[in-house]
Amino acid sequence: MSTDGGPPFDVGVTGGRQFDLEVERRVFEGLDVQLRPVDIETTDDAIDAFADVDAIIDRLLTAPYTTAVVESLANCAVIARCGIGVDGIDTETATRRGIYVVNVPDYCQDEVAEHTLLLLLALTRNLLEYDTTLKAGVWERRVPDADIHRLSSSTLGLVGFGSIARAVSGKAQAFGMDVVATDPYVDESEMAHHGASKLTFERVLETADVVSVHAPLTEETRGLVDADAFRTMKETAALINVSRGEIVVEDALIAALDAGEIAGAGLDVFETEPSGRRVPFESDLRDRDDVVLTPHVAWYSREADRERRRKAARDVRRILEGTRPENAVNHPDGVS
Repeated sequence: MSTDGGPPFDVGVTGGRQFDLEVERRVFEGLDVQLRPVDIETTDDAIDAFADVDAIIDRLLTAPYTTAVVESLANCAVIARCGIGVDGIDTETATRRGIYVVNVPDYCQDEVAEHTLLLLLALTRNLLEYDTTLKAGVWERRVPDADIHRLSSSTLGLVGFGSIARAVSGKAQAFGMDVVATDPYVDESEMAHHGASKLTFERVLETADVVSVHAPLTEETRGLVDADAFRTMKETAALINVSRGEIVVEDALIAALDAGEIAGAGLDVFETEPSGRRVPFESDLRDRDDVVLTPHVAWYSREADRERRRKAARDVRRILEGTRPENAVNHPDGVS
């Protein structure tokens, strides 16, 4: 690692082909830093690219930071995730090796909330069928048969009630929806403050016309929305997931759709996502008329992108200068 008069800090920055370095350069002005853009699609790529770096700024998380990757980091002081979730980083190994893991926990709240409502409206207003048939030249409204209901007579169920879910709650209430939520770490009065009624997970599934997942991926939540969950939901209900793909068991979702146990789904995240742009997206969900799919983009706006990159880079700078980061996920061994 650089000292005064020594070589510059070497900072590897992923997403080299998709992003410039303007945001990061502004953050590091006045500090002797070499920003090195790299493209990472596999763990082997990561091991090769980051062997001697002093810090990593990860803008896409296209490959996980496994134990092997983290063990290979000879000089690295910090892995900065330009996002909220750090489930793709072996934080335990990083902690043991004295490496900070930092994230950006407070960005893209409006963007993900808006995307949730986008999927909700597409599903509840029958957007896919109308768009497909009209583009095929068929003026087929089928108004008497369409199972469409006004949102003000519907209930939204939120699984998880963190900052994004709270933003969704407020926006859904603007449409006149009733909101119910489940989260073991948020009490009833806090939910009520944001206009939501606290229920158990099962009661949310039973009650909601749309169930939207906003929980983090943990051992508790992995596979939480499974076959039993779909059997508990209304046959007319839809599922939305903009959180983490592994929370929903996709085979169970497909089976539930086939069996008519639920009416539809809107997904921005998936159990298995391509590791790069050259890898095709393979899923049995692709050809369904009752599913709306987007490619893990709920977080994105130009403003959110600049914000996440700026905040991650600022924490990297703090660590390289020997001060504490604002958004540390861990407390590295040997770091005072």
